[in-house]
Amino acid sequence: MSDRLSIQTNRADNVNPSEFRMLAQRLKEEHVQMREQLSDIRMLAAALYILDDCSIGMCRLIELQDRILSLVEELEQHSEWEEQVLFPSLQSYLHPTMAISVSRSMHVLEQDHDLAKSVVQSYVNGVNAMSVPIDMDFVHVMASELLT
Repeated sequence: MSDRLSIQTNRADNVNPSEFRMLAQRLKEEHVQMREQLSDIRMLAAALYILDDCSIGMCRLIELQDRILSLVEELEQHSEWEEQVLFPSLQSYLHPTMAISVSRSMHVLEQDHDLAKSVVQSYVNGVNAMSVPIDMDFVHVMASELLT
């Protein structure tokens, strides 16, 4: 039982503990930063429901699109780092039974990233297709894309 729950080296070329801590710290910091950005985006989207002026709503939709695209770019860079550096390091550091569990978790994470990308693409398509003048219903529909 203890073998399944303990972290044991899987290979001779394993990650040393200080490198493992640095990887974990970077992972934590980047996730906190992206969660904060996502929270800001959601707050801006929620604020669209109390607007009275469609022209301000249009500007806010575009501002949100810029923020979302910036976050997506950061997420893609982060995902690339996870796939090329973090996950291979984890696989070499963990006991084989734990490595299988981590591999499954990575697959779920990739599915979450794909789902997020489809939501973002739907929002971007909507903003790119908007025509002037817009109405508040359109603003609310676009906001709901980011809040569901």
